[in-house]
Amino acid sequence: MKTTLKHIAVWMIACAFTAGCASQSPTERDFGKSVRAATQNQIHDIGAALYPNTESVTGGNPDRLENVVKTHYGQTTGGNNVSAPISIGVGNSTK
Repeated sequence: MKTTLKHIAVWMIACAFTAGCASQSPTERDFGKSVRAATQNQIHDIGAALYPNTESVTGGNPDRLENVVKTHYGQTTGGNNVSAPISIGVGNSTK
């Protein structure tokens, strides 16, 4: 008798969970397709994303490329600014 009651209880819980999943709106059911479509539309050339070129950049202006690299590495700041206090303004007061 106890086994039968356990089976009925498990079956009822399983039905309740199934009913909860079946009550999704069309938007919730279509969410996976929307994510895949958005990701696919963000990539201009799927072939280049799947099989990227391993060769270095050719045909670039060396002076411009050097300037980009120097500017990129020159704009980094030290870790000392991380511990500086933050000023947040709310209304007319700042604390």
